[in-house]
Amino acid sequence: MFSTSNFSKVMAACAVAVIMMMMMMEAAAMPKHSKTHKKSDGAAVETVPLQLDLNSFVPARNIRPLENASISPWTYNISHDDSLFPPVLSEARCLLQGCLDSQGVEDRNLESRPILHQVLVLRRVRSAGAGDGHNYHYKLESRLIAVGCTCVRPIVHTPQQ
Repeated sequence: MFSTSNFSKVMAACAVAVIMMMMMMEAAAMPKHSKTHKKSDGAAVETVPLQLDLNSFVPARNIRPLENASISPWTYNISHDDSLFPPVLSEARCLLQGCLDSQGVEDRNLESRPILHQVLVLRRVRSAGAGDGHNYHYKLESRLIAVGCTCVRPIVHTPQQ
């Protein structure tokens, strides 16, 4: 009826199907922790619990610092805001308007420009009607921060004739 290779394929497909059904049943049985509420403008907002384990973050490897080895060097400005997670953000600031040539002299025919990266942060916000208690929630925010600088050719505008 079935050859050995077809039988193996059918058994594997059945095993995968059974495992997927078990996973779906387990997920359906899990309690839902999200809450939906309405904002003042009537839009529905869903909140979910968030657990952050700082010990699970992978530590940064020691790599050669690029900010001073670049032909478009930069420094970091560090900002601290206790209402944000992460509370400390480092943002690059280009040190030159131009770029360094092979002798280390600034060449103004090129331009140093920041490299921008979008990051997500969590802002701690006191919940409405919290009173004197410590009832807070976190709001997801997007930030555009400079992570380094690069050297680019300037944009040259030629007059239209």
